[in-house]
Amino acid sequence: MNKKLAVSLLSLLFSVNFPLAGWAETVLEKVNRTGVLTAGVRTDVAPFGYTDKNNALQGYSVDLIKLIQQRLEKQLNKPIKLELKTVDLKNRFNQVETGKLDIVCEATSITPEREQNVDFSVPYFTTGIQLLVREADGERLDPTKASETQLEAVKESNITVGFLLGTTTDDEFRPIYPEAKWQVVGSRADGIRRLRAAEIDLMASDGILLLGELWKQQLDFKEFRLLPEQPLTFEDYGCILPKNSSQWGTMVNQTITSEDNTQLWNKWFDAKTGRFPYQRFQTSVKP
Repeated sequence: MNKKLAVSLLSLLFSVNFPLAGWAETVLEKVNRTGVLTAGVRTDVAPFGYTDKNNALQGYSVDLIKLIQQRLEKQLNKPIKLELKTVDLKNRFNQVETGKLDIVCEATSITPEREQNVDFSVPYFTTGIQLLVREADGERLDPTKASETQLEAVKESNITVGFLLGTTTDDEFRPIYPEAKWQVVGSRADGIRRLRAAEIDLMASDGILLLGELWKQQLDFKEFRLLPEQPLTFEDYGCILPKNSSQWGTMVNQTITSEDNTQLWNKWFDAKTGRFPYQRFQTSVKP
């Protein structure tokens, strides 16, 4: 009786064509089968991902994904359609984990905690958490220049720091300074607006992204200072990839370490000729 039941169940399994093979389909196999690469970017992380005045997606990470698409076409010897989707801080990991996106490239820091659920490419940019302040408060709030008496006065005055939920600033940096008044802001743009209005004293985020938001808004960099000159943490950015996607990861890594990407990186970040002239860990930028 049990043997007959087992045979019956097995027959049912094959008769409905249960997609066992689909479970093991790799990203490269799926892209080759469908002819489509689905990728995620963000619009709030200039210069990596943002929308221009014509509402078109721009940024280094957007161009990096396009470079990956081009190299995919050569590797698979067929046209590959690129479908760009926008993601945010809340859904960027889930979109990859659930298979809705093949890759997300924007401004995501690689951390051991995140690597438990997704894979990452090799790093393509290094930055760190810094504090944006109004230029008038630069000397007073710079922890590397203030005296112990000044630091105590700052601590006692309950400095208000803006930050974004779901970032490494939130997860790793904020607990180090519990005495400050930490205030959630909706975006870096909102944080800078509130900083200019003196509603907060500091905006904490990755230095490159704070500079990027000033650059995108075409604000006068002389109004602000980025503290300290040496970042308080070091953050390596990598593309988010599905777990256990080694062949796909190898292809992405080869693109990131290629001469083509070196040229792309320089197009964006070269200190003299880049669209976003940048020197690592500088306190200002001249776009």
